[in-house]
Amino acid sequence: MTISLVDFIKKYGLDDFTKILELKGIEKIKFYEDFNEIMKIICRVFDKLTNIASLRGGQVLMSLAKLEKPESVINKTDVRNSLNIDRGEKLLHAFEYLEKQNYIKIRKKTSKFHIVKLNERDNPDFKLFREIVEKFWTTPENDKNKVKIWSGLK
Repeated sequence: MTISLVDFIKKYGLDDFTKILELKGIEKIKFYEDFNEIMKIICRVFDKLTNIASLRGGQVLMSLAKLEKPESVINKTDVRNSLNIDRGEKLLHAFEYLEKQNYIKIRKKTSKFHIVKLNERDNPDFKLFREIVEKFWTTPENDKNKVKIWSGLK
């Protein structure tokens, strides 16, 4: 079983600023083991990303992870817009590769509308990956919007 970052924070009360974190004996060992498990998961996830043959496959995975919490249904167009890519053809190879490697699941509604989701069931490490990406990664679309606001173009 892999540990979630959210579960790790709750387990040790790391987000409770009213208490002092005091770990002694076996608690300290368990904390260290859980922390090592999280670091191993992060290494496995980034190893998967670096071994993706598709040039944009890692970007697609990160975009799916970022979109998964706020969106109940994610389609290929949402991913394309999130990555600020003008044509969907640029991502076709990435989607095909990721589906073949069992990293994502694609459910087809119509010929043009596909629901896309990270395959966390077969890749439990993606749960921690999703949590990290949701919290720390900014999409190219968000960066573009920040630049527009900053430059006053809106």
